[in-house]
Amino acid sequence: MDGLDIALVSFRKGKNWSFQIKNHKTIPYENQLYLRLKESPDTSYEHQRALDIDFGKWTGIKINKFIEGRAVDLISVHGHTLVHSPKNKISRQLGDGKTIAEVTNIQTVTSFRSEDIQKGGQGAPLVPLGDFELFLDFEACLNLGGIANISIRDEKSAWDICPCNQILNYYASKLGKAYDNEGQLAEKGKLDHEFVNKILKMPYFHLSPPKSLPNAFIKHSFLDLIDPRDGLRSYSEFIANQISADLKPYRNGKLLVTGGGGFNNFLVSRIQKSLPDWKVVIPHTSIIAYKEALIFAFLGLKRILGEVNVLRSVTGAVSDSSSGTIHHPE
Repeated sequence: MDGLDIALVSFRKGKNWSFQIKNHKTIPYENQLYLRLKESPDTSYEHQRALDIDFGKWTGIKINKFIEGRAVDLISVHGHTLVHSPKNKISRQLGDGKTIAEVTNIQTVTSFRSEDIQKGGQGAPLVPLGDFELFLDFEACLNLGGIANISIRDEKSAWDICPCNQILNYYASKLGKAYDNEGQLAEKGKLDHEFVNKILKMPYFHLSPPKSLPNAFIKHSFLDLIDPRDGLRSYSEFIANQISADLKPYRNGKLLVTGGGGFNNFLVSRIQKSLPDWKVVIPHTSIIAYKEALIFAFLGLKRILGEVNVLRSVTGAVSDSSSGTIHHPE
């Protein structure tokens, strides 16, 4: 719900793939669009379909303004997740690809998760293929987004660890902030071990990969059992501990940290403390904030080339996929 992340990226194939992020921008949602997206899971199919088209138009217009007439071969759009339920064989994202292709007059790839889900996979995570092919210097890649997820190079394995900024931003909103800037609020809170232990009892944290989390995993009624500042402090500790526990079985080395949580100095410090045998690397801002946009561009390129872009080893599907729906402008 932060807005639309856009990255203009070029790719080159030599012995390995290389990339260059030429430009990037985050475009906040206007209030009305924000509310429509937020309320969309509870509206009728007709309302959802209308929003799908409207959000596609809005996205196409913003892309046109962003590229300013530059030659672009392909647009890849993940879209705003409306529902993600692998057990029910469904994952729907808003942002109609046909509409985006028509508004921009550029071929567009969307719906990256559906084929994998039909093959019995989780439809997530999708970013690991980009981690494995674009970030060769790292033994593991950690994304601290709404959900924290990890990719392990040696094992070609990846999974969702736990909710991350979804929870931290919820507590920050209770204190009148959109987010906890650099973790300054969390630093002033108290660590509540009992609260952390209650979260840890949730069955998900004791499952083996492949596994993925829906957006609304931990209910607000549970989160409200604690003062927001103490919640920020305690949940930051929980995130760090879960990352450490999930990485324990694997060979240590360099860990790339990206996503909005990479700007949270307090959270990063807790992660570094929990991983004394790992070299925790915070990259350039463009990688921290736009790695997912970069990788979805890459997944769209792989789809156009007919190459694998979703790995069964991370999703649990019966086979790899070259996934995504290609929309050609009329």
